[in-house]
Amino acid sequence: MSQKEKTILLIELIGIALLFTINKFFFSAVQYSSQVTLVISLVLITFFLRRRKSSWKILGLKTPEKWWKAIIYFILCVATIAVVFNFVIQPLFPHGANEISQGRTISFGEMLFQLIVIGIGTAAIGEEMLFRGYLLNTINQLIGKNVWGTVAAVLIQAFIFGILHSGMQGMISAGVIGLILGIFYLLSGRNLIVVMAAHAVPDILSIIGSYQNQ
Repeated sequence: MSQKEKTILLIELIGIALLFTINKFFFSAVQYSSQVTLVISLVLITFFLRRRKSSWKILGLKTPEKWWKAIIYFILCVATIAVVFNFVIQPLFPHGANEISQGRTISFGEMLFQLIVIGIGTAAIGEEMLFRGYLLNTINQLIGKNVWGTVAAVLIQAFIFGILHSGMQGMISAGVIGLILGIFYLLSGRNLIVVMAAHAVPDILSIIGSYQNQ
């Protein structure tokens, strides 16, 4: 990769980082501002990809070549997240995950909105496109697509994924889950469908559980 191409990638990353920084400092109190920022960033990234003749398909937004392998990686990923969450995260934070209701009673309709639009839409699909699809691969290209460059890319994207969540528990949980998803993204041949499905499972269970326990 030429220096010019690396400079373009770096400018892209700075632009996306600026979007999330503005949201963090000026709009974090606005409901769903982070989800709106995520959608805007994905639109921008799509533009960036087209400009350099790439696509989301190249980054892994495609059906797996071998579904049986994809299903195995999905199951292993979900199982790994479950084990880490129940035996590491929960003991550290016994008060449980962040509540979607934020201390108020929510309706069944609002729970469905949280489930479909937030849990599956912007979280499972959007975050995987941004962090595992775009961020991990872009960092990997900048550092170098060797073993150490790939390891560094997985760790960096997990760290950034963590710090963008709120609260100590949120940051640690997201960081660890981001690390697991990054690893399985690579193991699955950089297929986003596998990690999107794996990401959706804990989010769906968390939203439904929070609704039932309110």
